[in-house]
Amino acid sequence: MTSRKFRFPWLAGILVISLLTPLGGYAQHTETDGKDQPHKIFAVVWRGETAVEAGFKDYLDQRGIPYELTVRNLDLDRGNAPPIIQEIRYAKPDLVYTWGTGTTLSILGSVDTDTPEKFIRDIPAIFVLVAYPQAANIIKSYESTGRPVSGVSFLAPLDAQMNVIRAYRPFKKLASIYDSTSRNVRINVELLKEAVPRAGMEFLPLPIPLDDDNKSDPDTLPELIRQAKSEGVEVLYIGPDSFLARHGEIFTKTAIEEGLPTFASTQFPVKNSHSMFGLISDYYTLGKLAGLQAEKILVDGTRPRNLPVAQLGRFKLWINMDVVRALGVYPPLGMISIADFKDSGLE
Repeated sequence: MTSRKFRFPWLAGILVISLLTPLGGYAQHTETDGKDQPHKIFAVVWRGETAVEAGFKDYLDQRGIPYELTVRNLDLDRGNAPPIIQEIRYAKPDLVYTWGTGTTLSILGSVDTDTPEKFIRDIPAIFVLVAYPQAANIIKSYESTGRPVSGVSFLAPLDAQMNVIRAYRPFKKLASIYDSTSRNVRINVELLKEAVPRAGMEFLPLPIPLDDDNKSDPDTLPELIRQAKSEGVEVLYIGPDSFLARHGEIFTKTAIEEGLPTFASTQFPVKNSHSMFGLISDYYTLGKLAGLQAEKILVDGTRPRNLPVAQLGRFKLWINMDVVRALGVYPPLGMISIADFKDSGLE
């Protein structure tokens, strides 16, 4: 996937966001820097390795930083965290890496947890794919985290997302069908309650009903989409929702059947299912940015609490043309030169 330069200034301001941490100026190495012993990194992921980890490893390899990487998978279940925490304590790595809000809270805990003994608190750590690290109480602030933790945030600002949706077409009503059991998703919905009306649209939040185990029930997704359609919704919003990532195929295909376009705030729904469009961070590039954060900690000796949380400076406008054709909802001419056009494999 290639990024294209902006030729339409009216839309460029929507898509270009200032870095929270400047990328300029790589660390300068001497011949002996980091060459004696490899840095031990212990990574904990949520649903297996992703392109984020590929970018992370490639960055370290390209910089010539020696490392030993151990990867453990929570397998979509935070209950798997305690034995992994014990393994981390035994391994005593130089750096802990966590993927996602749930994983980060399960391994590192919140910034003011009442039970710090249950989490990793005394080893430098970085997180990736955390949508709202401050609102989720993982850090005190983006500039100074208040603990030996830093990382990479990845969502485009909500106002920028809303501007892209409205620039695509003047939709009047947007719905978010969401997993109410996820703290991360609940934060997103609360922010949408302000951002959507601010963009001139009506907002309809629709929590997914819970099953007998108090988990969101995927069987209710088609009916929720039909309900949204019947209530005048014109576009569906997919936030940083792991549940919808797992059930994206049925969700996006049903939306297409109902004639509803879906906008995604993360890469997974546009790349792995059939969202029509999204303003996203590229996972591989995020991984390389996380590698830069790791370099600052491991090689430069920067304390994580003094390392501002980083964010990409540019986000990709991804449009799946096979979904566009199926819905007959074509992008405006002003987006043609700045979007990455793909096919989602819709059959």
